[in-house]
Amino acid sequence: VSRGARNLSSGINAEYGDELVSSFHSLITDGLESENEQGEFKLLVAMKRLYAFYQAHDITDLADIEKDVSAIITKANQQQINDDITATAVMLMQVILSWALYRTNPSEPSKSELKKLRKSVVQLIQQCDELIQFGVASVQKEAFITVCDMLIIFAPQLKQNANYSSLIVVPDKSVQIRLRDYVMTTVFAEEDPQQFQEDEEDEAKTEVLIEKRRVLASFGKLIAFNIIEMRLAAPIFAQYVKSYQDYGDIVKQMMSKARELNRTKCMRTQLLSLEQLFEELRDQNEGRIDRSSEEWTKIKDLAHRFALMAGVDNYKSRQAVVTFHREGIIYCLLRNGPPDGSPPSNIVFFDILAETTFKLMDIDKKGPKGLLAFLEEQLMKEGEIPEDEIEWGPLRTYRTALVGSMSEPYMYYGKRKMVGSPMRVVEVKRPRDDYVIDNWQASGSGNYVQ
Repeated sequence: VSRGARNLSSGINAEYGDELVSSFHSLITDGLESENEQGEFKLLVAMKRLYAFYQAHDITDLADIEKDVSAIITKANQQQINDDITATAVMLMQVILSWALYRTNPSEPSKSELKKLRKSVVQLIQQCDELIQFGVASVQKEAFITVCDMLIIFAPQLKQNANYSSLIVVPDKSVQIRLRDYVMTTVFAEEDPQQFQEDEEDEAKTEVLIEKRRVLASFGKLIAFNIIEMRLAAPIFAQYVKSYQDYGDIVKQMMSKARELNRTKCMRTQLLSLEQLFEELRDQNEGRIDRSSEEWTKIKDLAHRFALMAGVDNYKSRQAVVTFHREGIIYCLLRNGPPDGSPPSNIVFFDILAETTFKLMDIDKKGPKGLLAFLEEQLMKEGEIPEDEIEWGPLRTYRTALVGSMSEPYMYYGKRKMVGSPMRVVEVKRPRDDYVIDNWQASGSGNYVQ
């Protein structure tokens, strides 16, 4: 739609727009009085009509209502006013600021206009942030979606036009965390079985599900546009299997977009998801993990699905998968103190890593600089490890997954040996594609960079 078609001209539209604005102004005072229900209803109707009309027509030339709408939102954060009025004011303010950006001249925008616009955007995000924390459910939802939309509209892609660089808004870490936490508590929280009445249960559940999916999709856009830190999405990635029926498509698309942005960061986030689930399950069972439990099987299934999402081209995902395993090995062997002969508290996590070894290339498993050598290097810090102790079983499972089978000969690349190990040390020829590893360097965090 052209700019001329969007702007209001004289005629029926201008007359109707002027009528809506006049009605809105005349009803503000009475509508914001908490004891005047009739006034609240009339103001709400006027605002909804104005919002619907403003979405299609720019009525800024008729009247500047930004101050009045902003004042309503500010008042909602200070005292109790009608929740529907507050939610509508938030949506209306978003439309006002979107039109303000549209009206600027891309080639020579006024600096004063840009400064005013950015100030209004930052103020709206701050107001919505407060509503997310302290508002009622309906207001929280609209405030959350408005913040997400504003961050996308005024995201770093505005740098494509150097004149708009001053408009870019980047949320601080605390705002990002609150947005993530809102998704977790709103979308993935367990439902109250008595929340719905029997005669309207199915219809009400469908409506609630639609709104939850809308919230999750709004957060997913922040991941797709690289607006918030990817690691913050780890708890959401962890819900992929558990909530597959209702939200699996959205979470999967979120991870796909994250992988397009950075494969290594995506797999690190997925590793963090698995670590969080592992620690949560361990805490629930007083420090123990039942490796035959359904919950543990679901975590292993999630790890397997994460590995499948790395893609069919193992060369493209090679660096990311190796980083996933290297950092996973380090996590498995973490200790709070020096080795004392007992297994590390995270030793069972090797079972999770074993579920993803099928994505590794042979050279990355058993090559001179592969994961098996890295594992042996890390185990040297543990001293002698009894081969037959059950507690070390997950380590043997993972090592077997790297080797291929317990009977397959391979080379230890460290001086430490497993006590009672039935394997023999043999000379291993250099694989044909070993030059690939030699041309890669190991970064400080253990990932390969070309």
